[in-house]
Amino acid sequence: MKKLLLSLLITASFFAPIEDIHGQLKEIEKFLDAGGDNVEALTKAYLSPLPNGIITGLNSGWTTKAKPTKTLGFSLQLRASFATVPAVEQIFDANTIGLEGISVSPGKSSTIAGENINGQILTLPDNSTLTLPSGINFPYVPTPMVQANLGLFLGTDVTVRYVPEVDLQDFGSVDLVGVGIKHDLNQWIPGGKLLPVDLTVMAAYTQFNMSIDLEFNQGAQGQRVESATQAIVTNFLIGKTIPLLSAYAGIGYQLGDFELNMLGDYIIGSGVRQSTLTDPVSYTQSYNGGIHLIAGAQIKLALFRLFAEVTTAEYTTFNGGIGIGLRN
Repeated sequence: MKKLLLSLLITASFFAPIEDIHGQLKEIEKFLDAGGDNVEALTKAYLSPLPNGIITGLNSGWTTKAKPTKTLGFSLQLRASFATVPAVEQIFDANTIGLEGISVSPGKSSTIAGENINGQILTLPDNSTLTLPSGINFPYVPTPMVQANLGLFLGTDVTVRYVPEVDLQDFGSVDLVGVGIKHDLNQWIPGGKLLPVDLTVMAAYTQFNMSIDLEFNQGAQGQRVESATQAIVTNFLIGKTIPLLSAYAGIGYQLGDFELNMLGDYIIGSGVRQSTLTDPVSYTQSYNGGIHLIAGAQIKLALFRLFAEVTTAEYTTFNGGIGIGLRN
């Protein structure tokens, strides 16, 4: 469980204070003591902002301007997004998540993005108690990305995101692949080339995978986590490009899915209270972000580029970065 959560936080919340992360991981391991389906319910409730934040982050930063890149023009970009977790998703009530055989004190508990305040107290079937962990007091989900853009033909360009499988040493591995396509609409509108603005439509897809080997019980075999995040976005863009500046705005629609499976046998307790949990966590969390508004700009300084973008939706996302480019 510790490696699972640390890997999630490395990939989605690595800017949070390290000491806070380690403290939270120690507390979250106690979820296994709740047993049965309670482990999944508590994990899903506590981590609930992460899937939505990751999906929103992956769906941002796909463009630097409305106008497609010129034929054989290119850019290489290093970007990062910060998805803002709404206040309502920084807390949860453990009385409402379907815990079985457990008494829960009144009140609210923090999700991982919430305040650094201890949560509700659970009374387990053996009369022991468990205090739900605090949040890390960091209501943002950062998502870094590296991508390349290439201009094709007929007013079309393509953007590719690719991270080969990266070994996170003791924590497992991650990989990412994504592709986005943008197409010029002016060419299809009578007199469209005379319009003072660029009109384009774009669509993009990202797949983010994670695999982690676990050793919750020393020497145990088959303890691992497998997860996959899929994000899809479409945007209609309108913008203007002048020699040193490109600005754009638009409207779009986004959605995605996050699947997490914790696999293997996990031994908890000791003596007569010892039990084994098999594949204790398995769930899919879908996110329908609905319609969003987008605005951004690119500044050109010779070969260098500066990018900034904001997407307003349930999870408002800020995206920015630097890069190099030619004929874009």
